[in-house]
Amino acid sequence: MSNVSPTIYILHGEDEFAIQELINQKLKPLMGDSANAEMNITTLDGKEITPSALESETHAMPFLTERRMVILSHPLPLGKKAENRKKFLSLLEGIPETTACILKINKHLEKDHWLLQWAQNHPSLTWQKSLPLPKGQNMTSWIQNRAQAHGGEFSHQAAHLLANYVSEDPRLASQEIEKLITYTNFERKVTEEDVRTLTADVRQGDIFAMVDAISVGDGETAMRMLRRQLQEKSPLPLFGMIVRQFRLLIQVKEILDQDPDRDRFSIANQLDIHPYPIKKIIPQTRRFTLPQLERIYHQLSDMDAAMKTGQLDQELALDLLVAALTR
Repeated sequence: MSNVSPTIYILHGEDEFAIQELINQKLKPLMGDSANAEMNITTLDGKEITPSALESETHAMPFLTERRMVILSHPLPLGKKAENRKKFLSLLEGIPETTACILKINKHLEKDHWLLQWAQNHPSLTWQKSLPLPKGQNMTSWIQNRAQAHGGEFSHQAAHLLANYVSEDPRLASQEIEKLITYTNFERKVTEEDVRTLTADVRQGDIFAMVDAISVGDGETAMRMLRRQLQEKSPLPLFGMIVRQFRLLIQVKEILDQDPDRDRFSIANQLDIHPYPIKKIIPQTRRFTLPQLERIYHQLSDMDAAMKTGQLDQELALDLLVAALTR
């Protein structure tokens, strides 16, 4: 950042965890005394607030601090329509120096996006940073660097395994890192065995692959995924995972049918679950209609009863289920 404080901070990218850390650890401390700063921080949602209300909040005078902070999530809807965009950008240009307005955007913006183009034309007013999710080797390095910053250490193999377990979820990775380095008492490197002992694998990759195959009627692939899962899991817990997957599909489908622009974080918050499975489920909802999902869920309910009453062998029941759903 330059010595001249901007009024508009544009934080964009899929790494919601990094965005929030940047706000908490870098931007909020710039406001000075924490007790007084908290009284001068307002959080708004661009999907709900009106431009006039945003203008009112950003023009309010700070109390016992030099600046106020207004954190605006989902700002893009305020400028989505061409007739509203000019007014929204004019509002941003008019924000006084006594306010730091932070625009939180949970997707990456390309350089030609209208908001970044406006920012390029107003360099003295704006500061922007892209925060993509760390992936692949970058995620492994991220885990090792974060552990080191917290006084611990990961072997490369342990960091790689944890990266696979948490996929591309830095928030979950951060929680696991703290747990693992505490487990080692900060006295030795975290090993692969430590990760296997303490960390659950949240990927459930074959379950998602199996549901993908079911959704397109690919019985051969779905059955292969089922066989692979049965090598590691007994039928009833596996059936429970399938039921949970389709229950989430129904819930997410209902939400997106009502509001197609909802993002995975707000959906996860509404359903009170982690955002990671929601990210995987959203594309799957496009392959089913709601009536199809409800019909499948009724089939699952009937099969559950048949297995629990001994009318059907559990593995045979799963074979029949996959065959019925893909024919």
